[in-house]
Amino acid sequence: MIRVFIADDHHIVRGGLKSIISEQVGMEVCGEAAEATGLVERVANSGADVVIMDVNMPGGGSPSLVQSLRALPSPPQVVVFTMYQEDSHAVGFLRSGAAAFINKQRAPEELFKAVRVAAAGGRYLTQELQAFLLQNQIEVQKHPLDLLSAREVMVVRLLAVGKRATEIAHELGVSTSTVNTYVERVKTKLGLRTTVEVVQYASENGLLG
Repeated sequence: MIRVFIADDHHIVRGGLKSIISEQVGMEVCGEAAEATGLVERVANSGADVVIMDVNMPGGGSPSLVQSLRALPSPPQVVVFTMYQEDSHAVGFLRSGAAAFINKQRAPEELFKAVRVAAAGGRYLTQELQAFLLQNQIEVQKHPLDLLSAREVMVVRLLAVGKRATEIAHELGVSTSTVNTYVERVKTKLGLRTTVEVVQYASENGLLG
């Protein structure tokens, strides 16, 4: 029996998932939560095999939450279930240990296929996500910092200490548009959406030294 924990801040979504999970052979709901705060402890006490997790819950829902869940003594697999498209948004979650990243517009059958693959210890990538990773030459198995060039790391460090793109361009002897290109590459490689997230990532992952 696959024990599934549902983490989503929308009551209707949780109710719908519980209803259709109850119809799945070999699958049952073992718990639910509407926010990220306290989620790791609740999942640990639930005995969940798989967590279906949204990313826009009160209290968070970032890749670091996936890391915390995967760091439990008996770590559940994590299937991210979100309104975000299956593109660069998925990268950070996959690198943090998520077994799947599924858009909420997909059919329930694909979500449950991902849950079963995850419960068996595998990783489920939709065709769209596979195509995105291949097109952008992104390897989700590697540590993300290994994928940044020396110049990209330098740009991130300068952003993190409060430098603007124009100041970074002057310091590195390149154009502002080149700096912006570096920043966009970093976002794609790390699965981040904003410059603020890039700065936060730099702080959390030792890129300021």
